[in-house]
Amino acid sequence: MSDFSFALADYIPTGMPQYNGNPLIECLPKILSDIDVVRRVGNLPAKPDEAERALDPKLRGHGINRLKDVVIPFEIHLRLEDLFSQLIRYGYTGRNPLCASSVRHRLPSSAEIKGHGFMSTAETMTLIGLSGMGKTTALSSIAKLYPQVISHSKYKHRIFIETQVVWLKIECPHDGSLRGFCTAFFSALDAALGVEKYTRRGITGRSISVMLQYISQLCKTYFIGALIIDEMQHLCSSRGGQDRDKLLNFFVTLSNDAGVPLVYVGTNAMLPLFSGVLRNARRAAGMGPISFDRFGEDDPFWAHLVSQLWAYDWTTACAPLTEKLLSRIYDLTQGNTDFLAKLLMLAQRHAIWEDIDSVTPAVLQQVYDNQMRFLHKPIEALRSGDPLQIADFEDMMPTKDQITQMMNYDLARRADRTHLSLITQAAIVPAAETTDKPATKAASRPMVPLAEGAVASVHFAKGEDVQTQLEQRGWVTKDSAW
Repeated sequence: MSDFSFALADYIPTGMPQYNGNPLIECLPKILSDIDVVRRVGNLPAKPDEAERALDPKLRGHGINRLKDVVIPFEIHLRLEDLFSQLIRYGYTGRNPLCASSVRHRLPSSAEIKGHGFMSTAETMTLIGLSGMGKTTALSSIAKLYPQVISHSKYKHRIFIETQVVWLKIECPHDGSLRGFCTAFFSALDAALGVEKYTRRGITGRSISVMLQYISQLCKTYFIGALIIDEMQHLCSSRGGQDRDKLLNFFVTLSNDAGVPLVYVGTNAMLPLFSGVLRNARRAAGMGPISFDRFGEDDPFWAHLVSQLWAYDWTTACAPLTEKLLSRIYDLTQGNTDFLAKLLMLAQRHAIWEDIDSVTPAVLQQVYDNQMRFLHKPIEALRSGDPLQIADFEDMMPTKDQITQMMNYDLARRADRTHLSLITQAAIVPAAETTDKPATKAASRPMVPLAEGAVASVHFAKGEDVQTQLEQRGWVTKDSAW
């Protein structure tokens, strides 16, 4: 693939002073209004008409797949587009290629140059939420509002021959390994540029450290505007945590040294990645996390989504969407958009195969019972509302509950550590009293008072509020601050 497939740079003033005179920003599409975002992100394929519903059942079965292409934009899509727009543009303000500091920064030996004047303006955005809620689909639709690769030749009568990669999306390897990440990066860059160059060079006898340095240099060379890292929860399963920690550290280095904005995407199972190290947590909260949680049954956006998808009906007699149907659909999907699409598609196929005129509550239930068995446990956990059951499926737990669980665990761990210190003190005091010398006052006092009978029970019961358990044991008072 040659350069003619790239978008040719067309420079348009943005109206923002901090963006003026920066060809990497002025070549981007104009900043969109909310109405423009809805029109361009949303996708409503042609709905089946009476003629299409009268087609042969085999043909109508193919039409059902059109449901997969439906994208209904909501308020969260508008917020995501706005933050992604800011992320890319502000990240480029510190990498203006016409500035001497940026030119020096791009040199392969820039790491050895002290005081070259470069200061990163890269931010980090975190997109997190339940599995199947459309995070990746939404971000992919918004990223495609921008040409992935732009070719520059001249800027304001000045020769400026550069290739700019506006965004690059990669998936974390399933084992969270460093080598797997490097391979994924080189492969994604080759696919964007239409070459077979970096993947071959990257995997041929190079050490991990050399490949990581190579990635950093390529980010500078191609002015990568945003690095989208999907399936971040895979890092939680990396070998012994060594590759995971090294990779997270590399992301911080990439943001600081190469000035590349990062977009973390994953299920709620990735939250523990940012709970232990301050700089990782600070980065993840850079532009504020965007959370895709499941819909509530009374959420008007849920009713709107179901009504839009319900119109894509290839059965012979399209039934109207009633309250009874809406209630049954929610019960069988629990507000998960992926479960919703699967249920409707499977129900229509069943109706067509069995020569049933329309989708009814009975058809929905039969399809759920027979064809969605693998999803019964997670759906039943969501239906129960029991945090302990939902916790068995980490990527299904609502974000706020996952964060609360992490905080409660940390509080319990600190309390157990404090209680162990108190037990040790209780064992030492009698020995001190048997000596002829009066016992000296301890240099430091316990963090919490030891209540009578508290030694008997050290650990905490699951599913109960940790603060309440601490108060019941007398370890803290209601006014105690941790």
